[in-house]
Amino acid sequence: MALSKRFLQVRALLIAVLMAALIGGIAYFTARENFTFFIGQYILLFGLFYVLWLNRQEWKFIHFLILAIILRLILLFAAPELSNDFYRFLWDGELLLNGINPFQYTPNDALHQYISVNGVPKEIYSDHYLRILYHGMGELSQEHYSCYPVLNQFFFVIAAFISDNIMVNTIVLKVFVVLADIGVIFMGRKIAKHFGLSPHVIWLYALNPFILIEFTGNLHFEGVMIFFFLVALYAVLKNQWGIGAVFLGLAIQIKLIPLMFIPFFFKKLKWRRAIGFAALTGFTVLAVGGILLNELYFSNMMESINEYFVRFQFNSGLYNFLVNFALEDMGDSRFYVVGSILSSLAGIGVLVLALLKSYRSDLDVVVGILFALLIYYGLATTVHPWYVSFLLILSVFTNYKFPLVWSLLVMLSYSAYGAEGVVQNPILLTAEYVLLYSIAFFEIRRNWKSNAVGIQLKTFFTDQK
Repeated sequence: MALSKRFLQVRALLIAVLMAALIGGIAYFTARENFTFFIGQYILLFGLFYVLWLNRQEWKFIHFLILAIILRLILLFAAPELSNDFYRFLWDGELLLNGINPFQYTPNDALHQYISVNGVPKEIYSDHYLRILYHGMGELSQEHYSCYPVLNQFFFVIAAFISDNIMVNTIVLKVFVVLADIGVIFMGRKIAKHFGLSPHVIWLYALNPFILIEFTGNLHFEGVMIFFFLVALYAVLKNQWGIGAVFLGLAIQIKLIPLMFIPFFFKKLKWRRAIGFAALTGFTVLAVGGILLNELYFSNMMESINEYFVRFQFNSGLYNFLVNFALEDMGDSRFYVVGSILSSLAGIGVLVLALLKSYRSDLDVVVGILFALLIYYGLATTVHPWYVSFLLILSVFTNYKFPLVWSLLVMLSYSAYGAEGVVQNPILLTAEYVLLYSIAFFEIRRNWKSNAVGIQLKTFFTDQK
């Protein structure tokens, strides 16, 4: 018996060490263009993570928490290799620090604006640090206004205030992301207990290699948005709608996507409280946004968001099929036409789901938002890997596991980045979405047949610790 227990402990430790080694290998020794090396390591890492999850009874919550923090600390000092968005984060922060509104100019337009260096006016492009940030962000970002909401901008300016060193500033931003991740772990634990689930369900999110790489590794602020959203969700579940409204407003000021979830809370709150909830959420969004945005700057920001989500294409499912195969004869106009139509259909679909779906329990709110996201991203023109994180966190509280599978499959999209630029692999793209939709359809059909839509398979999560 003692030998068996010692074996299990050694095995768990070995898995943790191997995960740490693979995380380090991806972060410090794998270029984005070396897709074969990257995906090989990632698949192995994901396999170790899943073995760890299957044997979760051997671990206490505190042990998982320590491992989650250690894995993030390994990534803390690595330059984001799989995404160059951090250059734009730091650029926006530097502009704010120098008194220039990041929603006022595109980086191309801002080059000939003046900043003060030791009291001496100096053209932006003459500043060595800003010049590095400008070239690092890439042409797409250079041509567009900032699309990052106001609260997000304050994280950027804090990093800019601390130093003029890319590595130092990147670490500062990563610290915010790590702290948000820790917050997500504890809020997720509270929500799991509210639904009568094991606290261990949160590790499907917090120890998932996808989350580690995309947030602490690649420095995406979806994790911060998710933390604010979970606080809002928990507050609403506990009938503290005022607190929920404020934190939902803060989540929206990190990323705009939670804005479309307001109607999903209405049936939980009933109409009188729902009106107050929507009003207070709107007030929070406008109060924070009003610090930097006026009508023109807001229009500039929305113009960039519209460009990214209507005109541009990356890792899309239905959109890719329509523009590259079904409607190829339409010429270049098909890109904007199809993007606009699918965007409108996504909005209608989400609204119909929010208003017409039956909500019998608190969990149905979570399931409703989960499927709203599936509709939205299923019809989107651009689905960057880190977008899947929102579906993943919601899924851990349900018996739907297609987002967990997607957190593995979505990394196939990095095959598009090569020495010759961004070229998507149609075979891998097709495989990603065929597998994803097949699993999602199977899970929906299973729940529909069992009349258990929104009901947990509690026997799957009986390992309370």
